[in-house]
Amino acid sequence: MKTLNYRHGDICFIEISKLPTGLKATKDDVILLSGSGGNPHTFKGGIFYPKINGEFIIGYFKAKDTRLYHLDHGEKKVGGLKEAKIGDGIYEIRRQVEVVNGQMRQVVD
Repeated sequence: MKTLNYRHGDICFIEISKLPTGLKATKDDVILLSGSGGNPHTFKGGIFYPKINGEFIIGYFKAKDTRLYHLDHGEKKVGGLKEAKIGDGIYEIRRQVEVVNGQMRQVVD
């Protein structure tokens, strides 16, 4: 099976085989993360399970007909935001970082 990974600015969706146990889903479509530029990464469709695990993992996501929205990241404009589609599946969501001069820092949009 080929693993799917989607980068959406300073977050990354990494496909996993199943959700960890003990997660609690959010009730509504919410902000996944406010990016380093202060702009929110939001979605429609799918279920977000917030769960901070260390410095990089911010939660898990079950995608079903999911669209991601952000001011700068996506293929087409919908309203004032760009829209991107991710494939149906189960994902770990990670905050992305850059290595600069031997130090790690959050990815800048």
